[in-house]
Amino acid sequence: MEKRKCRVGICDDKQEDIEQIEVALRKGLKRTGQPVSLIIRSFLNGEDLYADTRREDYDLIFLDIEMPGMDGFELAAKLCMDRPQISLVFVSIHESFVFDALEYSPLWFVRKGNLEGDMFKVLKKYLRMTAFMGVSYRMKEGFGFREIPIRDIMYIEGNGHSLMIKKTDGGWLRKYGSLKSMEEELEGCYFLRIHKNYLVNQEYIREVGSREVYLKDESVLEMGQDRKNAVREAMRLYDRERRRI
Repeated sequence: MEKRKCRVGICDDKQEDIEQIEVALRKGLKRTGQPVSLIIRSFLNGEDLYADTRREDYDLIFLDIEMPGMDGFELAAKLCMDRPQISLVFVSIHESFVFDALEYSPLWFVRKGNLEGDMFKVLKKYLRMTAFMGVSYRMKEGFGFREIPIRDIMYIEGNGHSLMIKKTDGGWLRKYGSLKSMEEELEGCYFLRIHKNYLVNQEYIREVGSREVYLKDESVLEMGQDRKNAVREAMRLYDRERRRI
């Protein structure tokens, strides 16, 4: 079986801590028994990591919270806006930071005092959550087809028989068809109909308001009033699923 690649970034202002995180990461992956190949890059400050995310794609990033210059929370805020598809994991010696970290919807919070134990849980959750993201949507284009990774689709906007697919990199794709047929095609891939005109990847929903749905890239989409309770319940179930290990 061909190994799936996982691009990982580690950011900590102490080289010794970076090395310990990497060792725990590799040990944790080995315990999962999954055929995954890690591609790891490490950084001693948030500025360098952020600059690299503008050039390279990352799947998973481990952030130390306390760092000089751009700290872990500042970096997380930028990444949530610019690269919402990246799964973030905070790493700290201070467990009291866990509540502040929740603002950035992290995948997990790793304690430096329990690196190996927490790392195994992180990887189990990440691999379980992203299993569906490895699926691609096959889209007809001209005389052929184009494969779009599910994780690259933020939401789909329907207008009559025209569909606009908003990607996580900010780009758009257009196709013809109905939103209902698109919803049926993506069944089981965690897409949620929030409005007659919007089908949204639940991974990128940050908050459900009274009349709108707020996404991780700061987009705000109108929510159908008749769908409000169903949307909230779907997100409750989705969040519970994400917490399962």
